Amino acid sequence: MSNGTIQGREAFIANLSSRLGRKAVPAERPAHPFRGAPAFYKEIERTADEKIGLFIENWTALTGKALVVEEAEAGEKIGAWLQEVAAELGVTQVSRWEHEGLQALGLDAALAAKGIAVVPWREIPQGEDEAAAAAEPSSNPADRSGIQANESNWAGRSELLRRTERCQLGIVWPDFAVANTGTLVLQCSRERGRSVSLLTEILFAVFRADQLVNRMGEAFTEITSGKTLPEQYASSLNLITGPSRSADIENDLTIGIHGPGKVYAVIIK
Repeated sequence: MSNGTIQGREAFIANLSSRLGRKAVPAERPAHPFRGAPAFYKEIERTADEKIGLFIENWTALTGKALVVEEAEAGEKIGAWLQEVAAELGVTQVSRWEHEGLQALGLDAALAAKGIAVVPWREIPQGEDEAAAAAEPSSNPADRSGIQANESNWAGRSELLRRTERCQLGIVWPDFAVANTGTLVLQCSRERGRSVSLLTEILFAVFRADQLVNRMGEAFTEITSGKTLPEQYASSLNLITGPSRSADIENDLTIGIHGPGKVYAVIIK
């Protein structure tokens, strides 16, 4: 396939230039001395407490809820708050990342004490996967909008994904949290599936205060540092700023249509 040619480029640019009130098209492109955030913005420094306060201010402005706990009592207080949230919202099943920080908190035991099942994001042995698939109730061919049962997308999904789709709440440990936007930064992997934060109705995030950065650029710098090959990056990078929000052409806002509608964040000092 040969390269195409641009027709009418000069006339198009001249038209734009005239609409901008210029007498002629500039002979040289405009100077662009700055790249990225301006220097004064990069130089902003905040203490740990200031970053915590700013994150909570922005997070709660988006209807999120936040809790700050001391490390010595983190397991107890986070477990109690998780039980409270689950009881209030009628949670019966929870999905969580396989993260050492979450495992150390003992949240599974706190949930089990309230009869809440936990689905860790880890591979399910093939035999167990096949047995669970065989136990799925068969569907009438006329069900699910006329789609045959053996042709449904649901039947073809992995057992782990099907279990996660039944969970109302997902627990994650973000890589970073951005103070000036109230954003969670999640790098996904085999043990940290993006479905945990996308399929559930409620998101429950736990992270340490030292994972807070002032601005998004700081998080991106850390994520890209030392990486030279595509395969060194995470399979996906999710930026979560409050609950999922979507609006149609008439600007009618809907919460939770493309992800969790309720979000909780715990910061461990």
